[in-house]
Amino acid sequence: MEDTYNIKAIVLNRQSYLENDGRVMVYSRETGKLELTVRGAKKIKSKLAGHLEPMNLVDIMAVRGQRRDYVGAAVSDCCYGNIKNDLAKLAAAGRAMKIVDQLIKPGLAQAEIFELLKDYLEALEVAKKDLTFLASVFIIKFLARLGHQPELSRCLSCGTTLRPGSNRFDLARGGLVCAQCAKPGEINQLAISNNGIKLLRLALKCDFAELAKVKVEKKLGREVETVIEKFLRYGF
Repeated sequence: MEDTYNIKAIVLNRQSYLENDGRVMVYSRETGKLELTVRGAKKIKSKLAGHLEPMNLVDIMAVRGQRRDYVGAAVSDCCYGNIKNDLAKLAAAGRAMKIVDQLIKPGLAQAEIFELLKDYLEALEVAKKDLTFLASVFIIKFLARLGHQPELSRCLSCGTTLRPGSNRFDLARGGLVCAQCAKPGEINQLAISNNGIKLLRLALKCDFAELAKVKVEKKLGREVETVIEKFLRYGF
């Protein structure tokens, strides 16, 4: 008798494998990141392929194999049609899938990351603006759940509570340094406005639905997006 298990997962990517098969990389609440073989995925009459498109939320019955586990059955729960019919949304979602795939090791289940990814896709599905900012919010929330939440309340050098002023974001140390400890000529320290700091704190504190109600000025949004993007590139 086959040894099976059931998971609810988000498809991160799909690749060809052998002549008629495929492979999917998924992230589930139960197993974390997991690679599964999809037998017959490239056949015209395949009943599984449509359910296992990247970014789909899907219920999977997986079968334990001698070498690799494979998909026994799959039913898509949500296909996020609005994302897939909008190039900007598709790019924003695709980048999130890529980052999760690159930074997460297989077999480490974290329900928080599954829920974050699911919430992000749901937010993108209904979003009408600020897609770039939304994508940056996902990145900073994701890094925080991996244990890399930036310090935004106290100076990383002297430990004092930060006050409004010429604070800077230290990429190497992952957080803020106060005006007295900051080194303006240091290439790894980025200038950040007081409102930029407030927006970063808000991004970490609030969920996507709450953030969608916040009106973010373009200049401020770009400032925060730049800090998050450079933080990601520097450390990961």
